[in-house]
Amino acid sequence: MDPSDIKKKLAAIHSYIEQKQLKDALDGIKELSALQQSWAVSEKISELTTNYQFMLHYLIEGKKDPEQKCIYNKLIRDIYTVAEDAAEHLLLQESSSIFFDKMRLMSVRTPISVEEYRTIITKQADTLSFIDLLEEGPEKEARSRQNAIARENTQQDLFYVIFVSPRANDDFIASCRDFMEDRSIPQHDKALFISALMLNILQRFDALKIEFLLDLCQHTEPELAIRAVTGIIPIFQIYNSRLQLYSGCSDRLKLLSDDKAFGRRFIAAIIGFIQAHETEKITKKLTEEIIPEMMKLSPMIGKKIKLDEWMGETGFDEKNPEWQKILDETGLADKLQEFTELQLEGADVFHSTFSNLKSYPFFQQMSNWFLPFTPQHSNVQQLFTNRAERDSLVEALSGSSLICNSDKYSFCLSIMMMPENYRKMMTSQLGAESDELKKMQTEEEALKPYQKEETMIKQYIQDLYRFFKLFPRRTEFHDIFELPLNYHRLPAFQPVVMQPNHLEKIALYYFEKNNFNEALSAYTLLTGTGSGKSEIWQKIGYCRQMLADMGGALEAYLHADLIEENNTWILQRIAHCYRVLKEPSTALEYYRRLEQFRPDDLNIQLNIGHCHLELKQYEKALNYYFKVELLDNNNTRAWRSIAWCAFLSRKFDVAGKYYSLILEGKPNAHDYLNAGHVELCLGQTKKTVEWYKLSLNKAGSFEAFQSMLAEDEKELKEAGVETAILPIIMDKIRYDITPSGL
Repeated sequence: MDPSDIKKKLAAIHSYIEQKQLKDALDGIKELSALQQSWAVSEKISELTTNYQFMLHYLIEGKKDPEQKCIYNKLIRDIYTVAEDAAEHLLLQESSSIFFDKMRLMSVRTPISVEEYRTIITKQADTLSFIDLLEEGPEKEARSRQNAIARENTQQDLFYVIFVSPRANDDFIASCRDFMEDRSIPQHDKALFISALMLNILQRFDALKIEFLLDLCQHTEPELAIRAVTGIIPIFQIYNSRLQLYSGCSDRLKLLSDDKAFGRRFIAAIIGFIQAHETEKITKKLTEEIIPEMMKLSPMIGKKIKLDEWMGETGFDEKNPEWQKILDETGLADKLQEFTELQLEGADVFHSTFSNLKSYPFFQQMSNWFLPFTPQHSNVQQLFTNRAERDSLVEALSGSSLICNSDKYSFCLSIMMMPENYRKMMTSQLGAESDELKKMQTEEEALKPYQKEETMIKQYIQDLYRFFKLFPRRTEFHDIFELPLNYHRLPAFQPVVMQPNHLEKIALYYFEKNNFNEALSAYTLLTGTGSGKSEIWQKIGYCRQMLADMGGALEAYLHADLIEENNTWILQRIAHCYRVLKEPSTALEYYRRLEQFRPDDLNIQLNIGHCHLELKQYEKALNYYFKVELLDNNNTRAWRSIAWCAFLSRKFDVAGKYYSLILEGKPNAHDYLNAGHVELCLGQTKKTVEWYKLSLNKAGSFEAFQSMLAEDEKELKEAGVETAILPIIMDKIRYDITPSGL
């Protein structure tokens, strides 16, 4: 069977289990086992089938068993396991994915236990300490590089051993625990270990490993705890329904919810994942808007601005007004401001830059995508012949919070391709900027005590993002960044997420990123926690409005108005909702309330006019429209309103006057159409045809124009037009456009 067919079959079996159709699930496993002739799997299927049949028999007979639920859940857990074992046995023979490639490789070589790796890594760390004591010189450099390569090979081997490790037993977990608690093991090795463990669980469900990963969420080293916390989020998303059968995992997560450090990191990681969903949009904006605009701007700057006028004793502090003018005229200033704001709030603005620098052999090794940046790495050591220059660059990169570990390696590998003089120039520039960045980071950390942790979370999520989006064999993995934004809905996450301050952070981030469905769901949950703030109901209303549920939006805004009376923003939204829901008289009441607080607001005056117009109180509507025109005689919205209202109230001379003004500006298809209506009412059929043809031109197609005209037919009839003339006018327009007609 083809690997894709095996995976589809396994997915179907999982679906049967989730729907509690256990007979269908067992039959599906039998089909898989028949392909491999495995006696052990067949025996287990037979045992599970018998047990299930006995259970069904006792249930139908009405015999009560207090352990029935536990037995049923165990049966489901066992069916999951047997199904995956059967599929994995076939995939091991058929699949060419990296997971099964590495499994086959491990099966033909002498196995090395986690304890043995621990001994090897400890010895290599001791050797490095000894080398550091040697006198500086070529010998030390050579031995240091040799030891670094040996260590990297060990790291890679251990990474793959954990990545393809079989289901854990207590002994395996004990050896993993000893490894993570051993202080002689370098932190980078432990960090890689956690990433490998996460990827292993994503490939194959393992409750014992999940519990161990949850334990690591409280590791004393923040970087390691952060990797564990970040890793459990997609694991619980992917295995949501299945984890409900393993109370040990959800109970462990519930216990962790009382740990303030865990809660803080967990919410920061969730926000990081929400942020990561914006990366493609940001990349698209950069590549399609900002960068092309900058490229187009370059020759303009060269022609219009003398660069020596920029440079002077004041440096860049005094920007040339002409430069700013060009930026403003092109709209680039706003785009650059947006870019800066994205960068400040931690958005992944460098993904597009570094995505093209992942083709080096370094990134062919899966483990290197998760490697913390270190100056000891052999690829970094050979960066410069001058150690001082290398150390300066490495120090600048190591301290940078702007780019993730993966991108730091990309940067080093890319500048290795540059000529020596360019490298030196870049090193000196980075060195100068590094001091400034350090100062900024120190100031930021003083204001935000957990800024360093948030930076580590952001960078690790960016490392994960690059792996799942750019790794050459990425299609062999379940992309965790394609998972839904359902963090507030997962039952296992509730103890952490449902804490009001946490839920409000998540809801706000959904809202700010225009994920209105998710924001609505989160804010609705927030109302159930006893948080009755007006702001929450305002945002529920806004989300519903953006989702085109005007009735629901109105209900939420009215609730907000009860809590915070006379808030003008709320009143304006309520009035707007009533207008959209075709209740102009109620909308008018709210616009009247608004008028008391903002008597000079022309938009409110216009809307009061619109309400009177919708109530067919044309004289009152015109009074308000004339008032707006009097206060702002360039307000074209007032002109359009006056013109249409005058038309509806049969004041065709007034309507004609204002449509003439409108047509002198930037008229649209409706303006020409309405001007044509006025001429038709005045009996000026020739002029009508002229304006209708211009309207057709703006509408873009005959069908669009015809639809617009049909919408106004009722008003034309009420204005006294014999509408039987309209088809004749349409035919005339057809012949005028093309002699043969349209």
